[in-house]
Amino acid sequence: MTKTQTWRLFGLLRRNATLRRQGFSLSCAGGGVVIDRLGHVRGIWDFDGQSYTWVTPGNSEPVFRTADVTSAVRYTLSTLARDMRRR
Repeated sequence: MTKTQTWRLFGLLRRNATLRRQGFSLSCAGGGVVIDRLGHVRGIWDFDGQSYTWVTPGNSEPVFRTADVTSAVRYTLSTLARDMRRR
């Protein structure tokens, strides 16, 4: 089930036009979905059996959790958009 949930999120994010347009790359390896841009990891999604967890670079613990894949996609888009505005 964990791999199924991870791949489901990966598929939704990979098809997202906004992420592609902004130059984000995704990979699904080692059990998580890694999101990077220009060679810099922006965050990693994983599924722990109960919820999707978002870990940012420099953190070892999740900074966000949700049981809903749609909420994970929304969080990704809003977080990455906020990061882009800061640059």
